[in-house]
Amino acid sequence: MRINKLRKEIKEVDGFIITNLPDIYYLVGFTGSSGILIITQKDAVLFTDFRYKEQCKREIKGADVVIIRKSLLEEVFNHSVIKPLKKIGFEWSIKYSSYFVFKKGLTGKKLLPLKNKVAKIRKIKELSEIKIIKKAAKISLSSFKEIEAIIKPGIQEREIMIELEYRMKKNGAQGTSFETIVASGPNAALPHAKAGTRKLKDGDTVVVDFGIMYNYYASDTTRTIILGKNPKALKIYKIVEEAQLAAIQAIKIGIPLKKLDRIARNIISDAGYGEYFGHSLGHGVGLEIHEAPGVSGKSEEIVTSGMVFTVEPGIYLPRFGGVRIEDMIVVKDKGIEIITKI
Repeated sequence: MRINKLRKEIKEVDGFIITNLPDIYYLVGFTGSSGILIITQKDAVLFTDFRYKEQCKREIKGADVVIIRKSLLEEVFNHSVIKPLKKIGFEWSIKYSSYFVFKKGLTGKKLLPLKNKVAKIRKIKELSEIKIIKKAAKISLSSFKEIEAIIKPGIQEREIMIELEYRMKKNGAQGTSFETIVASGPNAALPHAKAGTRKLKDGDTVVVDFGIMYNYYASDTTRTIILGKNPKALKIYKIVEEAQLAAIQAIKIGIPLKKLDRIARNIISDAGYGEYFGHSLGHGVGLEIHEAPGVSGKSEEIVTSGMVFTVEPGIYLPRFGGVRIEDMIVVKDKGIEIITKI
């Protein structure tokens, strides 16, 4: 039971206040847009409003439900589950304004910020989660294959984005996991460019970064297409491809994540383009599009079975364009699986 796993991580406090909705979904199955979950060593109580009364009967597992009648926080602060608690943990990443409200409403109690307590559990995916993520990846990749033929000179970036998002939703996506990126020509030098009205031209590099939400889990993939002949773009593509392949081949249980970043970065740097690869190698993917683990030069974590993360090196040349290749990896007890290859 996920709540029991969390209880082992929060023994320094009497109770833990959780406001992050993906964390609440992960722990008790709640899919509503407003709620607070209190976890103690004995109790689990979800507070939400009337809109989700019937929904909670269908969804919630492992927690009692309180349907509030007044203010959400007022009812949390005055509930019997809170009153006996002396030390209460809260998510370290909450806004200062939220902390101020907690401090005012929980007078006389010691408040302790707790870092990455649920994230630590979430980063190791269960088989049921991996199955959903693989389905999300399959939907997004098959949808991209359906529209790949329209990526040619004369079409606007936003037209590609609209068509791809339509196909992904038609094929079963709940929605996109982020705003689809279609960046062509000089726009491809922007890692997080927005699809605009620019028309694709012969010789362009076209970076398409896309993903979906399926059954509340995300996918994330990037493909780069070179239109026509462009020897410089092809050279850059091969360097990025080599960097990605080397990093993927190095993935094994126990290897530091920062070493994977270094492997890819060294290949790009040795080719003379180190200053044009400015972001981390990858990130975890699950209930959120960016979650633990981080795959960067600053990471202190090691590869562990059950992790799902991206490997996405890139080179971005101002006024010329860019290349990024991104795939999702699941780490297994024996080896890995690239789940964005179809």
